[in-house]
Amino acid sequence: MNKNALMLASDIMEQAQHSGRQAGTALEAIASQQGDETMLAVLTEMDILTVAKIVREHDATIPSIATWLMDAESIKQLLNVEPSYWENMEEDTVFSAQTEAHSLLTQIFLTTDDEEKQLEILRVIVEDDFGLLYLSLPFVGHDFSEMEEDEEQASGSVEELLMKIKSLSEDAYREVMTVSTNGTLENIESTLKQNANKQRVTALEMDTDDMFAPL
Repeated sequence: MNKNALMLASDIMEQAQHSGRQAGTALEAIASQQGDETMLAVLTEMDILTVAKIVREHDATIPSIATWLMDAESIKQLLNVEPSYWENMEEDTVFSAQTEAHSLLTQIFLTTDDEEKQLEILRVIVEDDFGLLYLSLPFVGHDFSEMEEDEEQASGSVEELLMKIKSLSEDAYREVMTVSTNGTLENIESTLKQNANKQRVTALEMDTDDMFAPL
């Protein structure tokens, strides 16, 4: 299994260099043809930076299978490194860190019905300082004072995401509201990018060390 997973992971990572969406489709094919267990074994052999590239090139309309099957700790790591890709967005592209964070969090919390797993993921994210910042980013600058919580929110909206968090955990909801109310977009985005770039350097250094490890 390990040798097969390593070979498959190598192929997926090569595809991801060209297209995260294409690599995500390949992961789905592995899960369909060889089962979720094999697909998870492949994910385990992949570096988190590549997984982040795959996930961020999906959205709620076409979610990545990785976000459905990854465990809570891996999701937290994903959120820690994903902002490193914000630096590479083309200058002529309309870019918003809030939109990026909203898209990824929507995949995690609004495309499946497994609330037990979602709660576990939410708890792990909130316990991490940078995870909490990422989780709060979509809501910074929004005024929710007139939002009717009992009404159904627009599908995929920041309001729906916020109410999902509240339905899973009142404590997490309160922490998110505190951060999003007191923080600024500039400071939160800058902090997340600095942390993500440090994580990226560490991950790349580890990969380099592995290249020279004795067989």
